[in-house]
Amino acid sequence: MLTTLLAVSLTLAQTDSTLIFSEIMFFPNSGPNEFIELYNFSETESIDLNGYQIKYSTSSPDIIIETGEGTVLPPKSFAVIFEGDYPFGSGIYDEIIPPEALVLKISDNSFGSSGMANTSDRPVWLLSPADDTLQAYTYSADNSASFSDEKIMMTGNNSQSNWGNSLNSNGTPGFQNSVTPLNFDLEMNSLSFIPAFPTEGDNVTIFSKVKNKGSENAASYSVEIYNDADFDSTADPGELIFSQNFSDFASGDSITVSTIMSSLPAGEYQIISNVLFSEDENLLNNELINGFIVFPPGNNYNDVVLNEMMYAPSSGEPEWVELFNRTSSQLNIKEWTISDLTTTVTITAEDKFIPPNSFVILTKDSSITNFYDIPSEVIQLNLPSLNNTGDAIVIRDLLDVLMDSVLYSPDWGGNSGGRSLERINADVSSIDSTNWETSISLFGATPGYINSVTQKEFDITVTDMIFSPTFPLDSDTISISAKIINHGLNPASFTLQLFEDTNLDSIPDLLIETSSIFNLSPGDSNVYHFNHQIINILNKHGFTVLAHFG
Repeated sequence: MLTTLLAVSLTLAQTDSTLIFSEIMFFPNSGPNEFIELYNFSETESIDLNGYQIKYSTSSPDIIIETGEGTVLPPKSFAVIFEGDYPFGSGIYDEIIPPEALVLKISDNSFGSSGMANTSDRPVWLLSPADDTLQAYTYSADNSASFSDEKIMMTGNNSQSNWGNSLNSNGTPGFQNSVTPLNFDLEMNSLSFIPAFPTEGDNVTIFSKVKNKGSENAASYSVEIYNDADFDSTADPGELIFSQNFSDFASGDSITVSTIMSSLPAGEYQIISNVLFSEDENLLNNELINGFIVFPPGNNYNDVVLNEMMYAPSSGEPEWVELFNRTSSQLNIKEWTISDLTTTVTITAEDKFIPPNSFVILTKDSSITNFYDIPSEVIQLNLPSLNNTGDAIVIRDLLDVLMDSVLYSPDWGGNSGGRSLERINADVSSIDSTNWETSISLFGATPGYINSVTQKEFDITVTDMIFSPTFPLDSDTISISAKIINHGLNPASFTLQLFEDTNLDSIPDLLIETSSIFNLSPGDSNVYHFNHQIINILNKHGFTVLAHFG
């Protein structure tokens, strides 16, 4: 008789040992949505849960009862136990729990006396109908709302290290825990490129990393890499650029494969990498798509320079900065940045091109066009404020290559309201204070035009009109001359025209004389005499001289 009783006792203990806690939802978003999940990991034996109990913390045990599906939990199956007032038929888990899971509830409306705490760790026990402790787990209250505690390895112990926060909102009631590794699960873990910012003609190495996240070794698998030339995010056979077969991939290990795309032209590229494994139980992590840009040949320092800045504008005029493209090619300033001493902003997120040997204006306010007739493009952006007491301005391209920088101060010029600070020579350093002057333009600035202080290729200036005698009297005969200076960089051939301003409105009305062609070397000046003379002055006369390149 004693032998029979011992045999029965051993059978019950073996059955109970296959029943475990597998998930605890102690912090639902709202409402009576707490649950406790059990799992029977026996290969062959079912367990009748009628009369089993859940004890929460210091509260009295809650008895598990059926919901109309019975209380027998088959082998390798889950049971989900809800509070008694869970709204069966309209609850948030009704569409989540698979039909093969056993749904149960407790005999009252809450676990413990008033539900499970979500701000402090609490113990939970599973008791047999005879009040024997079958399972015990203390959950850690570090979860966000709607994320349960899940057991990682079902056959492992209930230590904190074998439990983790669910990866799924609302948990995994009735099916495999999100933190439990599958038997067979190969993951495409990363897809990267070197160099990170290739330029035209570079070779790009593609690195594809695969990880075995499953609990079992993978006997045979393969890795493929595609150049998705049509950008349809589909790995077409004609786009395959790499394929290799592998074997004996241990659980937890990683491998990285690589291939090289050589001498790439400028443009955008999209790469697809797949891992193929016939036994894979999770196909959602077998593919990665990533891309890179091959940039045109890199920019060089001072390809674009700061050419003019309005840091002390007149009332109502916005601050602005002018950039000048010194090269013979158009330059795209997409994703370039402009900085002062405290702030960095992106100039434009769109393709914007500065034509060769041309300008672009950067301003915080498009109202700049109310002050100037600007022939070049104006880009409106959150331009850093330019201090009247001095500031730094720094221009960098999208690869963070320094294009130009200047640290100006008021004694450089441009500090009088409404007149800009202009660069004299684009080929001379920006940090040379002698290369900057206050604009001498009639308009106070030259946005979109050659700076007024910059020496021009051809620049003939009429500096004076000379009358002899200087102070004529009535009936005197007056001779007229003009003083001309060649401010340009090149020799100039020109003609002069003398007009009479008959009504003294500073507009030439009557052409009196056109000279022959004169020549003047750079930097030289001369006085040229007209044949016209005035005899017997009786009243005021106005005259205008115009110089024309011959």
